[in-house]
Amino acid sequence: MNLDEALFSLIHTVRNTMIQQLKSLDINLSPMHLKALKAVSKIDQCTGQKLADFMGRDKAQINRLIKELVNQDLVVKTSNEQDKRSQLLILASSGETLIKQFNRVEKDVFEAMSAELAGDKLEEFIEMTQKFKSNLDTTFKNKN
Repeated sequence: MNLDEALFSLIHTVRNTMIQQLKSLDINLSPMHLKALKAVSKIDQCTGQKLADFMGRDKAQINRLIKELVNQDLVVKTSNEQDKRSQLLILASSGETLIKQFNRVEKDVFEAMSAELAGDKLEEFIEMTQKFKSNLDTTFKNKN
């Protein structure tokens, strides 16, 4: 197996396993919605612009996503005292509950995935993935 086959197989298996586990919990949100919720929970003073930058998406697409999350009572918009032109995004209690479930599923999947790897092998894998990402960022940063 070569690198592209190995990476595609891993990404495909992780994604499908996550989707399967989330469906078993009756979490019916797209991966993009879940990624956005997780980002809102992690980004300090999260705004639409910060979320767009973090997710690498255009602001209009993120605004539509935020509107859906607000309409589903998963995210709340509040005034931004530091910048009146923007609003802060905060998880609603139902969004917090959902992210806790998502984090548990994610933890279970990644623990199962790395179950037979010793700590040093896992560290090597993490270092390799960071190097892969760095190489891609360096090579293609001006081409996107």
